[in-house]
Amino acid sequence: MEHTLIQLIEPSTILKVVVSCFAGAFLGLEREYHHKAAGMRTLTLICVGSTLFTILSVEIGSPNSPDRVASNILTGVGFIGAGVIFKGSYSIDGITTAATIWIAAALGIAVGMSHYVLVVIALILVLMILQGLKQVEKRISRLRQKKVICISYDISKSKGVDFPALFHRFHLEHKHMTVSRKEDIIENRYEVKGHPGHLKEMSHYLQNNPDICQFQMQTNPM
Repeated sequence: MEHTLIQLIEPSTILKVVVSCFAGAFLGLEREYHHKAAGMRTLTLICVGSTLFTILSVEIGSPNSPDRVASNILTGVGFIGAGVIFKGSYSIDGITTAATIWIAAALGIAVGMSHYVLVVIALILVLMILQGLKQVEKRISRLRQKKVICISYDISKSKGVDFPALFHRFHLEHKHMTVSRKEDIIENRYEVKGHPGHLKEMSHYLQNNPDICQFQMQTNPM
């Protein structure tokens, strides 16, 4: 009976599942190395699942609508991708991982459609983007960074600080995001851009300014 069941499965179908398993694992290896929410197991399962849905879609929908199941893969993957995006106080994390999940699904669909050369080329390019462009981003961040800062002062004890003049003094571009008041405490939030050295000098100045009662700067670039 087992022999009969195995014979019912075409070798090409088994090959697709194996290829999608390796493609998802290679893609997940990079995310796993950086300790992201979606690692090897998650991306492998997404890639294999997309391949299986594509294979079944072709069989179920043939000959009129072979995409009837596969067309809904990205909808389902969208929910998974949304689950790895986190909004912090100063930044949004997980967008790259969510995009990688989307790519894993696309690779799985391509494998299901037997586009093996396309899968190999796309996988190599994606890995180059994830690793190579990360190094480029690091080099850029050494020359220019974007930070979100939160500055509070007590209007009963101080008239505050001329923030536009302060940013101009340290050669920083700025954008006023929000301002709030709780009793006598005024809190301003700014987005500032500039050289890391200038950001460090401004941070040191604000931390030692007697007119400022609280100062916070995001620890990671957005």
